[in-house]
This record gives sequence, structure tokens and C-alpha cells, in this order.
Amino acid sequence: MRKPSRRAFLAAAGSVGLGATAGCLGFLETERATREPPLPENRPDTAYVPSHVEGMEMAGMQTSGRYACALSYTFPHRFWLVRGAETDRVDVRGEDDVHLMVAVWDTETGTVLPEANVAIEHTGPDGETSSVTPWQMLSQQMGVHHGDNVALGPEGNYDVSVRVVPPTTRRTGETAATDPLEFEFSFTFDRASLDDLPFEDIPADREGTAGAVDPMDMKSATLSQAPPADDFPIPVRGTGETGGANLVVGATEEFGDLAGDSETYVAASLCTPHNKFVLPSASLSATVDAGGTQVFDGDLVPTLDPNLGYHYGAVVSSGEEIENVTVSVDTPPQISRHEGYETAFFDFSDVSV
Repeated sequence: MRKPSRRAFLAAAGSVGLGATAGCLGFLETERATREPPLPENRPDTAYVPSHVEGMEMAGMQTSGRYACALSYTFPHRFWLVRGAETDRVDVRGEDDVHLMVAVWDTETGTVLPEANVAIEHTGPDGETSSVTPWQMLSQQMGVHHGDNVALGPEGNYDVSVRVVPPTTRRTGETAATDPLEFEFSFTFDRASLDDLPFEDIPADREGTAGAVDPMDMKSATLSQAPPADDFPIPVRGTGETGGANLVVGATEEFGDLAGDSETYVAASLCTPHNKFVLPSASLSATVDAGGTQVFDGDLVPTLDPNLGYHYGAVVSSGEEIENVTVSVDTPPQISRHEGYETAFFDFSDVSV
């Protein structure tokens, strides 16, 4: 039997009960720990519609040079860490106040920076300073971002400093950033306002079914979506589905300074179905046949490009036209997952185009 939704719980509590939560820590901890509906039963090994969706509050957006950072928060919620092909579920602790999220992107190219190192430091109204190193995460509403459940402290104004060390991911064109980026924010934490954020308990006949909820409108922020096959910026050699993910393979003889004479750049874009979010931090390899022989057998390197975005690619030396490309996902995406993605993108098979 399903637990009542969070909205139903709050309605049943009544106005007197809500006013009492501020002074009753034990009750508050119980309410925080039980606000999520149970996980859907018989979750499929693919992207599925989660048990609920949450709204979020944008604490602010700041720029540093050509880069932008958005800081937002929502209710604390469960998520899954990924270690190899295994997941570790992280449940909400009684002291968790919010799920704090950071997204960073290049404003000139719209390229999100997966694999960056992010650190958050926050100082509350009591003068206490704490820090957190959020996980790189994947959600159906936000795509790739960094987030974690955080215990803030008393209600009031919080000053937040976000330090972003750009990733060492190979980059092309004008996507390079090497120096650490600093972003400063200030927001007011108020539990009553947090409880007013939208929260939808998805009907039982829809939750747990293959699919995904729509991405949220991030206004001026950029989502980490891959270019679709019919709008791929280089010639497409073929597409496939593997591990519940979509794979687009392209090849071009002209790719910035990476491909020279008698060379071809082969790119593989791995993304989620439905919302087309990139899947970073995986290990991909490929074999390439040209002129009746195998001309390449090696790794596809994670790469950031202004047009292709985050993808996996390699330079192939051959004077002959490429005849066949076989792509293997050797290690699943090592990115933490929000509900709806924690069962997907693990069991991959080779794709030949």
C-alpha cells in the first residue's frame, strides 16, 4: 500500500501542526525522512518514470568571465552513488535540510562542464561555516549537475561560495577553461518556503514504467543535452541503442586541430533516451575498419567541443574510406543517479555502424 503523498501529509497535519514543526525537532526530522513516496515496485533496467517530481528554488546565477554557475536547492531526497557496475543508495538523514545543486556551463557555446571538481562553502546566520563536495549527478529534470543533501542549520541568510576547478577533459575550439572559477551567492533559507515548493506524487499506473519526466525549465541556465542525430554537427555513420542509452556515431575529415591529412575524427555521443542528456565519465573504445583492414583499435577519449558538446572521440589514420565502426562501452557512466536513472546504463552491448 502506498504511503500518502507529501502534500496529503501536510494537509492532514493542519495549520496548527505546521506551526509546531519549527519548535519540535523530533517531528521535523520524521517529516523530512518520510516525505518521499516508496520506490516503484519492479523497476525496469532502463530509464523509468520516478515516484514523484519536485520543484526547486533558484538561489541565484552568477558569471565569471565566459562561464556561468547556477545554484539551486530542493527537498533532500534519496540518490544512488555508482561504483563500477554497482550502486549504493544514499537515504535522507534527519539533519538534512536541502538538496543543494550546482550547474556550470560556458555561456558562449552553451557547453556544460561535466567532470568538473566542485566545492561549496556556506556560512549561516549564526556565523558557522561548513563545506561540502557535491557529487556529479544525473537527474531527469536537470541532467548533469553536482549535488548533495546538506544540513544547513538555523533559518536565515546564507552566504555561499562555489569553487569550480575545470575538468581535465580534452577540449577543442573555444571551450577551454583552466583556472579555478569562483562564484558567490546569498539566499534566505526558510523551511516554510521550502515546503511550498511544488511536489507531485506520480500516479501508481505511471510510475515505474519505461520513460522519463520532462526536463524542468531552467530559464537562462543550460541543460547538458546532446545534439540529436538529425541535427548532428558532423556526418552520422549510424545510430544504436545499448544499455538503455542512445548512441550516435559520426565521422569527419575536418575537426579543428585534431584531424589532419589522411585522418578521420570518429565521435560517439552517448546519451539518455527521452531527454537526451549526455552520459559522462564512462569508458568507451572502438574498432574501425577501412580498406578491408582494421585501422584502429583503441579508446575513445572524453572530449568537450562547442558543437558536439561532451562526447567520446578518436583520430583514425587511414587513407581509405571508413567502412565499419564498432563501439564498446567498457565501463558504465560513473555518475551518481537520481531516481529514474539508477537502474539504467549498466549492461551494454557493442554497437556496429
